[in-house]
Amino acid sequence: VAEAQEAGAEMGVEVIPGMDLSAQAGSKDIHILGYYIDPTHADLQIFLKQFREARIDRADKMVTQLNRMGLRVQLSQVLAKAGNAAVGRPHVADVLVEEGFVFSADEAFQKYLGYAKPAYQPKFALKPAEAIDVIHAAGGLACLAHPALYSQDSLIAGLVAQGMDGIEVMHIKHDAGVVAKYSAMAEQYGLLKTGGSDCHGDGRGDAVMGRVKVPCAFLDALKTRWASRQ
Repeated sequence: VAEAQEAGAEMGVEVIPGMDLSAQAGSKDIHILGYYIDPTHADLQIFLKQFREARIDRADKMVTQLNRMGLRVQLSQVLAKAGNAAVGRPHVADVLVEEGFVFSADEAFQKYLGYAKPAYQPKFALKPAEAIDVIHAAGGLACLAHPALYSQDSLIAGLVAQGMDGIEVMHIKHDAGVVAKYSAMAEQYGLLKTGGSDCHGDGRGDAVMGRVKVPCAFLDALKTRWASRQ
């Protein structure tokens, strides 16, 4: 984050520190976005260390299961693919492609790594309230990512009660009707509106950064709410 902010300052681009946390709400895997977090916050660093270690443990279990199936890959290969990033299933998929066990990452997920597939392992996940608390403790604003993808709007009222600050109304997979729906819901609950392309930037799928045109008013409201809490 510090490197990105430094580069942004040189180019005249404002970089907002943020994070994307996975949480488990019943059987639903949901994502909680954190805006304006302090990435140097001590408790946040402790949490992220635990999260990274859990990710490595999960990758190790996937590798072990793949080995049992006769697909000889090593955890060291997966960690090398991840580099400085948090290790995940895509890195395991990359190794399977590299070793010639599958033709593509998509095939790796369809055969081995997707939900309910032979080598799938559940990931470490917080309860939504815990994710919100982590973000708030680090000085940030907590917002629900791409609500339309969960098909369970009943979750939203509970998240508001747990302290959620906003909701992502604009997303690459939200059409105009969905944007209007969640914009109205944001007004109903007094939530901030956010938006983005959800571009992961690593060559998977379309390069969608910049295709979701988020109004500056969304950012202004985020800044105002964040400043009021300092």
